[in-house]
Amino acid sequence: MNDRGVPTVNVIGPDGTLRQVPWTAPEKPSAAKLVADRLGVAYTDGGENGGITAKEAGEIGGHLGGPMVAKLVALAKRDLAHSHVERLMQKQKATPESRL
Repeated sequence: MNDRGVPTVNVIGPDGTLRQVPWTAPEKPSAAKLVADRLGVAYTDGGENGGITAKEAGEIGGHLGGPMVAKLVALAKRDLAHSHVERLMQKQKATPESRL
């Protein structure tokens, strides 16, 4: 780190001298870019993507949102089943013993 608290790294310059330069992490592509590359769709992060078709955009979004939607549906089903069982148990507790 330099005196300003910025991380630095030592590099050898073109003239062979050792220099300290600010350390920068390589930019990571977005999940959409990774999916688009896998599907062979020309997609640019933060750029103009008006050239892709609705089908291509849907394929990218489907790969990103599909698993999340499936998990949300599974959670909703579990919660509905749990609340249904709780209502049945409360109803059974409210019913007098002679009616069982």
